[in-house]
Amino acid sequence: MALDSDRQQPIYIDADRVELDEAKGLNTYTGAVVVVQGTMQINSDTLVIHTENRKPTRYVANGKPARYKQQPKPDEGDVVATSRQMEYVIGEKKLYLRGDAHITRQGDVFQGDQLVYDTVRDLVTGSGGEGGRIRMIIQPQRGAEKAAP
Repeated sequence: MALDSDRQQPIYIDADRVELDEAKGLNTYTGAVVVVQGTMQINSDTLVIHTENRKPTRYVANGKPARYKQQPKPDEGDVVATSRQMEYVIGEKKLYLRGDAHITRQGDVFQGDQLVYDTVRDLVTGSGGEGGRIRMIIQPQRGAEKAAP
């Protein structure tokens, strides 16, 4: 989901408050949180970074909404995601969106109560919640009209 160079960049975090609990492996940031690493940016009201041996294992952002943005490839536009809660599990390389979830990628839009974006397989799955539905807007492939006889 990210440019390879993003992982090599430092992580910058701005927040109103921070609580670092090394014993529990929790770093909690609150108040207009902004995280930037290369092309990746997260904006949220709170962010909890879970760590093991001082290495991040997952990020949990909450907001009204929380917002994620990142450029997956040099020749592609940004992936933009919003929801009330976002959880990125590093080992799985999946972004879990809960509560009024939206993902926009290359003009395609996915909306639902819960969405999961598998960054390795470039796959979005989701559910509409209780009685809800999933809404998608899929853009036509470029050059498709030329390929038709």
